[in-house]
Amino acid sequence: MTTPSSLFRPLLIGAVAIAMLSQSGCAWTRSKLGMDAKYQDSVQNQPLEVPPGMDTPPTLGAVTVPDVGVTAGSASVGTGVPAVGAVASFTLADSLDSAWRRIGIALGKIEGVSNLEPAQALSSYEVTFQGTTMLVRAQTVDGQTQVVALGQDGQPLATGPAAQLLGLLKARLG
Repeated sequence: MTTPSSLFRPLLIGAVAIAMLSQSGCAWTRSKLGMDAKYQDSVQNQPLEVPPGMDTPPTLGAVTVPDVGVTAGSASVGTGVPAVGAVASFTLADSLDSAWRRIGIALGKIEGVSNLEPAQALSSYEVTFQGTTMLVRAQTVDGQTQVVALGQDGQPLATGPAAQLLGLLKARLG
């Protein structure tokens, strides 16, 4: 007598063979009888075309560099302080802690100063003015407080935006 599992195996192999033949025959039948999908030939299935000039963003007037020069005798915009000459450093007759606090308040009121990050341990503020990042530092010299601007390399900045910022700061602090 044969066991049921030995009869089941040839039936299973036959069913799998019929399923595989029927699946492969679908593609053959479709292509031979011209039953391809009609949507594949439609005009709407074509890739989109970008019109000329629309493939890049407009740049007309996108980059304008404002004139940031401050001349003697003109008023500084938005600071409420008349324009002053640029200075490399200046001295305050004040204690280091008091001067550091006053410098922070004055820097916050000068238009164009951004990224005001205090570092009380160094008695300094990291600021950006007219695109230049610098460290405005207060240090004790002969019992008074000297205010200087340092570049990213730690060297004093005596010209350019740093000197202009120190001139504005000196005018605010007196």
